[in-house]
Amino acid sequence: MTLLDFDLRTETSSRIKTAHPQQISIWGPAGCGKTLVAINIAFELSSLGHRVALVDAATRRPAIASALGIVDPGAGILALLRLARQQRLDQEQFQRLSHEVQFEKSSLRVVTGISQISRWPEFDEAALSGFFEWLGLNFDFVIVDLDSDLEPGLVSLESSIGRNEPTRKLLELSSKVVAIVAADPIGVNLFLHQVRELETAYALVANRVRNSVLGFDAARQIRDTFYQFLSKELIAQIPEDAAAADSFLMKAQPLNLIAKNSKLRESIRALALELLKSGGARLNNRD
Repeated sequence: MTLLDFDLRTETSSRIKTAHPQQISIWGPAGCGKTLVAINIAFELSSLGHRVALVDAATRRPAIASALGIVDPGAGILALLRLARQQRLDQEQFQRLSHEVQFEKSSLRVVTGISQISRWPEFDEAALSGFFEWLGLNFDFVIVDLDSDLEPGLVSLESSIGRNEPTRKLLELSSKVVAIVAADPIGVNLFLHQVRELETAYALVANRVRNSVLGFDAARQIRDTFYQFLSKELIAQIPEDAAAADSFLMKAQPLNLIAKNSKLRESIRALALELLKSGGARLNNRD
C-alpha cells in the first residue's frame, strides 16, 4: 500500500464535500496533452463516487471519442445543443445521445464532439448556456475539453458569432479553468503567447515534465519560469511517463484501469484531489 492509496480510500469514504455543481474546463495550446488530462481527471472523480459528465466541446479538433475507442460517436454534442436550444433536453434524450462508460464499480457519461467541423456555428450562446445549465443540475462535475484558439474578432460570412466565441463562452461559464502547458521550450513559448488571450482565472498545470529537455531539476525550472513570467504558481506538475501514455493511447482506456500504479496516473489522481479540495473557489486568480 502506498500513501496515495491510503489517501484515496480516506477521500472516497468521506465523499469530499464541495460546492456543486462544478464545470471544470481544460484548456491549453494544441499538443499539450489536455485531452489525456481531461479524460483521466473525469475518471478519477467518478471513481470517488461523484456523478461526472465528460464533454468534448472542441470545435476544431475533437478527440475524446477516438481516445476512448468510441467507434460510433453519433450526433453527440450537436444534437444535445439543438435540444437545449429548443428547451427539449431531458434525461431520456441525454442518455440516448451520450455514452455511458462503466468501469469497476463506477461509471460516467461521455458527450462526444462535433461530427462536422463546418457546423461550429451551432455552438451558439443560447445552446451552450442551456446545455451546461442542464448538465449542472444533473451532475456533480462536468469536465470540458476545449479548443486552444481564443483570438477574438475572427468572423465568418456563414455565422453571426465569432469563430472562437464558443470556447470563450465556455471558459466564462466555468467554475474552474485548468490550463495545461507542455513542459518543453516550444510548449512554454506557445503557452505564454496564447495565454494572453485567456481572460478568466485559471489554475496552471505543467505536463510531461522531464529533465531530458529542460536539464537538471526540470520541476524547479518550469516552476521558476512561470513565476517569473506570469507571477503564478503551478498547482501540479505531471511527469513524463511514456509507457503509461502509450498504454492509454493503445488500449483506449483510462489510466486507473491500465496503468494504476504509474507516475502519470498518480499525478493526475493527485490533481483531481486538489481540484476537489479547492471546493467552489477559482484557483490562482489571474493577475
